[in-house]
Amino acid sequence: MVFPLGEWLLLSLGFLAWMEWPYFHIEKGLRMIPLAWVLGWIVEYNVAFSPPWDWHFPRIFVLITLTLVAWKKTEERKYPGILLASFCLVAQDLFVLNEPGIFAYEQWLFAGFFVAVAFFSTRSQWGMIATLGGGMLISMAFTVFLFDGVVRYYTIPNAFLWHFSIGACAIIAVLREVREHYQTRKALSLLPMAAPQESQGEEGSVYRKDD
Repeated sequence: MVFPLGEWLLLSLGFLAWMEWPYFHIEKGLRMIPLAWVLGWIVEYNVAFSPPWDWHFPRIFVLITLTLVAWKKTEERKYPGILLASFCLVAQDLFVLNEPGIFAYEQWLFAGFFVAVAFFSTRSQWGMIATLGGGMLISMAFTVFLFDGVVRYYTIPNAFLWHFSIGACAIIAVLREVREHYQTRKALSLLPMAAPQESQGEEGSVYRKDD
C-alpha cells in the first residue's frame, strides 16, 4: 500500500489518547504509541541494514506496545488464538516461497484468514488486538528462523499485512461500538415502558384489598 494507512491510524489514536474528552474515552496506555514510534525510528536510523532482513523498527516497537497494552486489558485465554494466527502467517510464507502464485490474491487471502482467526478466537476487541500483535511477533521469529539463507530480501513486519490488519481492526472496533450504542439505546427505550406497568400492578392490588 502506498498510503501509510496503519501509521496514520495508530499515530492519530496515540495523540488522541492524550486528550481528556468527557464523552470520548481512549485507553491511556495507547499514549505510548507515538513514543514507541519515535524510539523505533531512532533505532532504525542508527542500525545499518543487513540483508536479507529489512527491519522496520518503528512498526515493531509499536506492535510490541500494542500487544502489551492489549494483553493487560483482557483476561481471556490468548495463547490458542495467537498460535493459530501465527500459523496462518507462517503458512503464507511457506506457500509463497515454495509454490508462488498457487493462490490468486494470496496476500488478501492469508491476511483475511489471519484477521478472521483473531476475530473468532477472541471475545473482546482487546483480545483481538493481543492476538493480532502476538501472532505477528511470533510469525516474525519463525520467519527469521526458517528462511535465513533462503530469501534475498524480506521486510519485517510485512507491509501489506501491517496495513490490512490495522485497517480491519479499526473497522471491527467501530462496528462493535455502533452495535453497543444501539443496544444501549434499545435497552434504555424499554425502561419507561416497564415503569407504568409496575405502577398499574400496584394500583390493582390496592383496589383488590379495598374490595
